[in-house]
Amino acid sequence: MFSKGQPMPFEALRERLLTAGIAPQHVRRYLAELSDHLDDLIQAQRDAGYDTEDAEIRARARLGDDDDLAQAMLARPALYSLPARAPWLVFGLFPLAALIGLCAVPVVLLALIAGGHAQSGGSAPPWFQDLTLSLVFLGNWALPPLTATLFAVLASRQRLPARWPLIAGIVLAVIGFHMQASFPGPHSHGGSLGIGLSFPGGQTGWLQWLAVTALTILPAILYRAWRRRSDPIPG
Repeated sequence: MFSKGQPMPFEALRERLLTAGIAPQHVRRYLAELSDHLDDLIQAQRDAGYDTEDAEIRARARLGDDDDLAQAMLARPALYSLPARAPWLVFGLFPLAALIGLCAVPVVLLALIAGGHAQSGGSAPPWFQDLTLSLVFLGNWALPPLTATLFAVLASRQRLPARWPLIAGIVLAVIGFHMQASFPGPHSHGGSLGIGLSFPGGQTGWLQWLAVTALTILPAILYRAWRRRSDPIPG
């Protein structure tokens, strides 16, 4: 209910709570409750005869300052998010699980399609081979950077230091995730789809790994730049 053009009354409080580690869903719920309570206080001041500006100022003072409002949340350990309480776990161990989870989507899709054709006794049609090779290509190039982006977004939600998404990116690069597929020649049956975690071999493999590593680290670099613009203190 604040006047148009004025900053949101709890913006600083929101940033303070997120930076301190309070889970975003708890912050949203708390600020929504405060906004409703503030609206009621403003209306009460208006009913008492104060104009809009004075009513807002008096209502905000009656609600309490940011220190008191923040302490009501910071004193409750159950409200802190897992990324804030154990970032080493979330950004050090979870990236591999997240990558495997994302990889499962195209693999399950291909398995279902392949299973249907296997029951009919026919060899894989050309469109299926093209689909498989395309998904393998996208998986090798897109899945690690996409997973790293998810962890950068997670860090941004909690305003965590930039080193944590960087650690996630390094973990994803080091494990050397790769997919590969092959099919026999015409009029032959079978084919294979493999998923591995290892360093690539050959010059082409290393060049691809370096390129994917750069793309995987990029979200952390962009996140660090965003933190520097929004917060003068380095992350």
